Amino acid sequence: MKSRSFHANPLKVQAYNILKEAIINGLFKKNEVITEKRALEEFNISRTPFREAVQSLETEGWLVSIPYKGTFVSPITKKDIEDVFELRMLVELHIVKKISSTISEKSLEELEGIILLMEKELRMGNEDQFIILDREFHKTLYDLAENKRLISISEQISDLFRRIGVQVIHRKNRGEEVITEHKKIIEGLKKGDAVEAMQIHLEQTKSALEELNEEED
Repeated sequence: MKSRSFHANPLKVQAYNILKEAIINGLFKKNEVITEKRALEEFNISRTPFREAVQSLETEGWLVSIPYKGTFVSPITKKDIEDVFELRMLVELHIVKKISSTISEKSLEELEGIILLMEKELRMGNEDQFIILDREFHKTLYDLAENKRLISISEQISDLFRRIGVQVIHRKNRGEEVITEHKKIIEGLKKGDAVEAMQIHLEQTKSALEELNEEED
């Protein structure tokens, strides 16, 4: 799922962004019906922008319309999970392998600073900010690889990453686990080999999401 460019009116763009963020942040649950009435009452989105935004979100796979039943939030399927984590394994294991021998003390301190902020937000119960910082941690690793194509891949599926992150963080103790796994990645980078630590982190995240999906089905 990726964003698209609009050459339409600002109301459509606004409606699209609002509805998409609501899906990503879990305000709309999977298989939940999205109605014009609710969009108007909760987000002040009128009929025409709503319908135009829904068409775009359907095209991108965020929503699905079923005749005579309505428009529903697309679930994150088992195939989605497998595809995303197959890609992340290929890309992020390569990244930590590439940067392990060249990463600077300043960059390590930057990563450690992100973890400190994650710990703070977790203690305060700020899950949204925690997820943003988690993505910032991984984005920093992508940036350190200095490969524009890898960064582009990350940006193309960043919204799906965020939606997955929102779901996973609700699993009991997952926030603490993520922080521990991130610290081990940094330890690995300091020692010159963080591949195993990153692999464990991605496998644990995938497993947590699969467990949640099974519980909800």
